[in-house]
Amino acid sequence: MSRTVRFARAPTSLYFDNPEKLDQRLNMVDQRPSTERGQGAGRSSDRLDDALGQIRGGEAFPPGFDARAIARRARRRRRVRLGGGALAVVGLVALWGLYAPGLTADYAAGVGHVESVTLPDGSRAQLDSGASMSWSETASERRVRVHAGVVVFETAADPARDFIVESATVQARPVGTVFAVSADDAGWSALVQSGQVRVTLNEGDASVLIGAGEAAVRGAEGRALSTASIDTGRALAWRAGILDFKDEPLSDVIAALDRYRPGRILLLNDQAAAQRFDGVLSLDNIDQALEVVAASSGLELVANWPLIAILR
Repeated sequence: MSRTVRFARAPTSLYFDNPEKLDQRLNMVDQRPSTERGQGAGRSSDRLDDALGQIRGGEAFPPGFDARAIARRARRRRRVRLGGGALAVVGLVALWGLYAPGLTADYAAGVGHVESVTLPDGSRAQLDSGASMSWSETASERRVRVHAGVVVFETAADPARDFIVESATVQARPVGTVFAVSADDAGWSALVQSGQVRVTLNEGDASVLIGAGEAAVRGAEGRALSTASIDTGRALAWRAGILDFKDEPLSDVIAALDRYRPGRILLLNDQAAAQRFDGVLSLDNIDQALEVVAASSGLELVANWPLIAILR
């Protein structure tokens, strides 16, 4: 007489749901010392069938069904799934760290790009590579928050409303002028190309008034402001699609180029980092600019991959 074996569901589904519980139930089948196991094999087999039958709701298992092996595989798969999930979370956190300013800003420039925008009040802004900012306005003021990078502003006249630009460290209030605010460690916090700008620290009451050809510079501890002369044409040369260096440390040149190339540019030569560099580099082709820097500095461009370039 033939016998039909029916399963309420696929045999492996139980072990994916709770493999630890299955293993505990199987270990309860025979708690005797290992030296005594093997005696009464028939009884152990009966007890195993009974236990498995309870777990399966009374259904029988087919011959050769290895429940323990399936439980072990299920645990391994669960660990793989958990591990993959952790890696995915780390990846998302890394991406958020890289792109969060641009994702939450009203205006942003991608790496290697310069963006020009007209603000709702008619003022114009030019964002350097990687820069981002947000806009807000009320009946009494217009406010821009620079999240990252350098942004140049040409303000539209509006006597009834102040135009305020702030970064994480300073606020700038211009009077019909062309000026720039940096949210990065560019050596200056704000500079003026024409007109005047009042620059104030966000923390404390330090304030300076700067005019054309001047920059506001924060002190070493960020608690003071001073005024310094600056070549605004060279500092803002990126607006014309070039970088203009005059007697600059090679490390600063590499850091400047790094802002315009996705990924990282690494200089693996401490002695070369202190070398001085003079020259004008085009932003149209950063890889070509790196070759120029390497050749003029006695370095070798040993790697030039999409997300990493290495000079040595």
